[in-house]
Amino acid sequence: MGTIEIEFAPHWVNASLVRTLARPFVTIDGVEHRQSWAEPSTYELASGGHELTAFIRYRGMTSALGTGRRHVELGAEQHLRLRARNGWANHMPFELQLRLAPGLDA
Repeated sequence: MGTIEIEFAPHWVNASLVRTLARPFVTIDGVEHRQSWAEPSTYELASGGHELTAFIRYRGMTSALGTGRRHVELGAEQHLRLRARNGWANHMPFELQLRLAPGLDA
């Protein structure tokens, strides 16, 4: 088993709008999880390949917006850190970026 830590960090251009009006979500192998803008979430997963999807939903809506996808390979006892960040415009998808350490991205 390994762990994946995911944090959501909207682009500074639209951060105030998105943080106020939308909720972040991630799916891991098709299972949806609600995220927080303020804190990362950690998930314990089996070793092997996993499909991740990051997106937002505006409050009161059911549509997934800004959907970004990434496949990751997780080793036994491995801890991966990912940051979901959208582009400066709301239609731009979230990118799940690998983080090497806090404040240091791959």
